[in-house]
Amino acid sequence: MIPEREEDTLVEFLDRLLNKGLVLNADVLISVAGVPLIGLSLKLLAAGIETMLEYGIFEQFDKSTRAWELEHRVSKPALMPGEEAMMKFYGSYSHNQGKTWNYCFIYLTNLRMFGWNKGFNKLLYEVALKDIREITVVTNVCEEKEREELCIKVNNDSCLHVYSQNISEVHSTLISEIHNA
Repeated sequence: MIPEREEDTLVEFLDRLLNKGLVLNADVLISVAGVPLIGLSLKLLAAGIETMLEYGIFEQFDKSTRAWELEHRVSKPALMPGEEAMMKFYGSYSHNQGKTWNYCFIYLTNLRMFGWNKGFNKLLYEVALKDIREITVVTNVCEEKEREELCIKVNNDSCLHVYSQNISEVHSTLISEIHNA
């Protein structure tokens, strides 16, 4: 009987490494002229985090990392005192009819409209309702399809284009909030 070896791929090797793990122990003794100078005891553990946790390795690190992440995660933007969110939707925006559209969660409150990047916990743009001069619904072409967008002109002569699946609802809510502000 002749042993046969199947051709393993790199993907199969990595899958096995992550699921089963690999342990290497090495003791190294460095000596010069028969005199030991340096001794090293090395241990290498390589596995997926689930495998490590299954064997009780990195438990404390995992708990503290998850606790820190949960504590520091901001799931929604902080609102100003007296501010109330009227509408939140996923959409995109562009400044001054630029070619770049940025996708984010767009909040419409009783005081302002702003874009929020949830992944980076970052405010992308902000327009105070009192600074809005004019709101029009315009039709533009994006990816070879016509769509309606809001064109919001602000006091500093800049223009913000906003797109949402339900632009008519955003338009009516924005008009209502401007009149209430």
